[in-house]
Amino acid sequence: MACPTCSSDNPEVASFCYRCGTSLRAGDAKRTASYAVQSAEGVTQFALISTVMPHTSRHSADNYRWAVILAGVLVLAATALGLLPIAIAAAAFLVPLAYLVYIDDVNLWEEAPTAVVVGLFVATGALSVLVSLFFFDWVFDAQWASFAGGTRARGGIGSMSFPALLIFAVLLPVVAEVAKNVFAVLLAAQPQFDDMIDGLTFGVAAGTSYAAFETCVVYSSVFTAQDFRTTSGIATWMVVVVNVMVVKSLIYGTATGIAVASFSGKGEGYDGFTPAYFANFGLAVGANVVYWLGVRLMAYLPYGNSLGLVWGFVVLAVLVVKVRMMLQVALLEAAVEAAAVGDGSEDRRSTFVETFCPECENVLLANASFCIVCGTSVRSSSRQARLAMGMPPVPAGVGAAPPGTLALPPAEEDAPESDGGAGK
Repeated sequence: MACPTCSSDNPEVASFCYRCGTSLRAGDAKRTASYAVQSAEGVTQFALISTVMPHTSRHSADNYRWAVILAGVLVLAATALGLLPIAIAAAAFLVPLAYLVYIDDVNLWEEAPTAVVVGLFVATGALSVLVSLFFFDWVFDAQWASFAGGTRARGGIGSMSFPALLIFAVLLPVVAEVAKNVFAVLLAAQPQFDDMIDGLTFGVAAGTSYAAFETCVVYSSVFTAQDFRTTSGIATWMVVVVNVMVVKSLIYGTATGIAVASFSGKGEGYDGFTPAYFANFGLAVGANVVYWLGVRLMAYLPYGNSLGLVWGFVVLAVLVVKVRMMLQVALLEAAVEAAAVGDGSEDRRSTFVETFCPECENVLLANASFCIVCGTSVRSSSRQARLAMGMPPVPAGVGAAPPGTLALPPAEEDAPESDGGAGK
């Protein structure tokens, strides 16, 4: 069966092209109904785990999903008991720490240890502390005091300080987005991290790290209060904790992920500071500005904290869909370009032997970029998942095998020495 998009020859039983991912049954090259990262989901589906953790399968995604939900329930329980220092700190670092565990768990890069991302986390966190102290304590502390005080007094929109609104809802998000991009872009420019999914990963890690450390600065009074346990305003604090734990962290992470992913671009090699990067950087800034303008303005209304939380979920939903659409286009278009160049034997992100799909466990053809049964992208599978499914390291000089034939690994005496399963 010839693919109508890339003309690759596929087995008659194939539902998706093994080279470019085109839906052969529907003749849909864009695959709007099937997300290339997890084919059981739609492209525009609001699914957080498969969006910010694209190297997970359905099974591992469920593990992360339930772990985060359980941790979130414990954080809310601490809030309900009035243990605000514990609740705020745990809420601030829940998502970034879960992300670090994910990166280590999927063994994202064979060439670099998780310490690379830990370094990104710490460096971006240090920038976050400096920027936050500059805005909230060192330079604009008077504006922040009047702004926050007016919000607590609920004096209406007329009592709001518009200069303070511009500073903390417009200027600060711009400066913060620059800080979030600095180290993430530097890593995305390295040859071993030249994939769009790598750029997305660095962006999410940097954004969630920035959010965590900014929260610690903004709520520093909670950690220095004489009373460790609070008994008043628990309902309001519950909303604040949910915002800090989920909405703010993921808005920062997905927005920066979009910008850095566009810096990486499609295919091998990073695109750099192209018009597409600046357009998506502007989108990231705009999303943060829209989020904070809504939150700050709604704080003056009845039930303002709850309204701000709902507003944040709306902004987050838009960003999640944008990330998924970016990855879908990048994975499919890069595969088409690779198929047009050659047989795929030089593509380090395709399979080199016949193995099994980590998503549906059906056979992956040699030199496949997609599963012919479920359509999942091999490029989005973690190295750990591929090794668990029996995919051996790729020795130099192994060529392509025709679709449907078994490409055997080299004989044991000719194979390179094993790394003992170290994986890093």
